[in-house]
Amino acid sequence: MTENKLKLNSEKTEALLVGTRQKIASLTVTDLQLDDATVPFSPAVKSLGVFLDSTLSMQTHISFIIKICFFHLRRIASIRRYLTHDACVKLVVSLIFSRLDYCNSLLLASPPHPFMAYNESRTLLPGWR
Repeated sequence: MTENKLKLNSEKTEALLVGTRQKIASLTVTDLQLDDATVPFSPAVKSLGVFLDSTLSMQTHISFIIKICFFHLRRIASIRRYLTHDACVKLVVSLIFSRLDYCNSLLLASPPHPFMAYNESRTLLPGWR
């Protein structure tokens, strides 16, 4: 890395060990040594707004997205009586659906949990399909 004039920021760098739970449990490696820096393995890392965990099950990412979507749904529900239908639709589409749609191709093989927020948001929008 020094050959290319790059320096590793060990405070911001995380390493992810990917494999099955059994394979990861059988390994004795606890960190990664790069030049003079030691990088610990993390159970999940965030890259480009997507959480990846060591088994690539996407459970960390799904939990995070559901938490954020329900937070925004509760906020929208609390001011729903002051909003027009069109304003409510715009809020839900911009705050909820955009989160659910971002990197949704990665969620193709995961359980149907991300769609709970989508179904919940439909209750705020009567007539929305």
